[in-house]
Amino acid sequence: MKNLKTGTTEKMKRVFLLILLVLAVSWTASRADESAGKKIKYWANPMNPNRHSDKPMKDEMGMDYVPVYEKEISGEVNLPEEVKGLAPVHISPYKEQLIDVKFATVNKVPVTRTIRTVGQFGGGDGDFAALAADFDARKPLRTSGRYVVADIYALDLPFVKIGQEAIVTSLSGTGSPVKGRVVSFYPYDQTQSRVVRAKIQLLQTTSPEIYANVEIRATMSPRLAVPSSAVMDTGDQRYVFVVTAPGVFVPRKVTIGYEGDDLLEVTSGLAEGDRVVDGALFMIDADSKISAAFSDPK
Repeated sequence: MKNLKTGTTEKMKRVFLLILLVLAVSWTASRADESAGKKIKYWANPMNPNRHSDKPMKDEMGMDYVPVYEKEISGEVNLPEEVKGLAPVHISPYKEQLIDVKFATVNKVPVTRTIRTVGQFGGGDGDFAALAADFDARKPLRTSGRYVVADIYALDLPFVKIGQEAIVTSLSGTGSPVKGRVVSFYPYDQTQSRVVRAKIQLLQTTSPEIYANVEIRATMSPRLAVPSSAVMDTGDQRYVFVVTAPGVFVPRKVTIGYEGDDLLEVTSGLAEGDRVVDGALFMIDADSKISAAFSDPK
C-alpha cells in the first residue's frame, strides 16, 4: 500500500512539474511577443473566426485558438474601402523562403498581345483562282507576291496597326509557320459583319493552301505594367500585394487597361518603382483573408 501511495505521489509531482513547464513556456512566449512589440488582442476560434476568447483555450475538436495581435487589426491599418475583407500580411524571412515568395517591379514597358484569327491565302501559288487558271492553261504556277487576307474582329481592331509582325500557318497544319507583316486594310466589309480585313504580306514562301491561321503580335508603346501573374482577379475587382516594408505586403486595388499575353497595363493604383508580389500569391492572399477574418471584431 505504501509503495502504491508513493508511486501516486511521484506521478502527481511529474504532472505538476509538467503544468509549471507549460505555463513557463506560455509566459515566455507571451513576454517574447510583447518585447517584439506584438500585443495579443484576443484569441480566435480557428474554424470560426467570429468566436473570440480573452485567454488561450481549445475548441470542441481540441484545436488551439489562434492569437490575434493588435497591429494585425485591419481597422488600425486604415485600408481603403475597396479592399475590405483583406488585411496586410506580415511574413518572416524564413517563411518567405519556405513558400518561395517572388517579386516584380512596376515599370513602363511595351505590352504585347497575340491576336489570333483566320484568313485566306492570295497571290502567287497560294491564290486558288490562279491555281485553277494555271491548271487549265498548263502554265507554270506563279511563285511571288504571296499574301494573306485576315479577318480582324471589332474587339481587336483598335490594336492592329500597319507594320505589325504576323505568323501564318496553314489551316491544315502542314508546312512550317512563315512570317508576314500587316501592310494595309481593305476599305470595305465584304461579310457585312463586324469584321475588317487586313492584308498580310508574307516574307517567305509556303505550300499551296487556301485557308490560314494567323497570329498578329499587337505591341503597344511603353506603359506602366505588371506581370499578369501578380494580379488577383475576383470578378468584381483586381488587386495586388504591394511591398511596403521588408516582410509586409499590403493589398491595393488596381485598374487594368490594355491586357497583354504576360503583362497588364495599370492605369491606377500603382506607381513606377513599386514592388509587388509575383510568386506564392495565392498563399499570401489566403493569409490576408484569414487575418482579416480573425481581426474582424464582429
